[in-house]
Amino acid sequence: MTVNAKKSACLRFGPRYKNACSSVMVCGLPVNWVTSARYLGVYLESSSTFKCSFQSNKAKFYKAFNCIFRKIGRVASEEVIFALMKSKFLGLRHAL
Repeated sequence: MTVNAKKSACLRFGPRYKNACSSVMVCGLPVNWVTSARYLGVYLESSSTFKCSFQSNKAKFYKAFNCIFRKIGRVASEEVIFALMKSKFLGLRHAL
């Protein structure tokens, strides 16, 4: 299996996460050290403990909710709004 060094990143966790790191080479190319990286839709952040950031996920949720609510406005009942939200957001999880 080949690894694409340009699409890869190094991220450090633990008490020494701020220490300088030596370069990591993959297929003769250096891999960048980053403070945040996306993995399976979740942003991992370099810190002294394992840490994830869900800010991007929350922003996407509110964007989708506002699009749905803008289309139906105050016309639909709460039950209809919740049913649409459930089909939009929870339905995606079952489709994977």
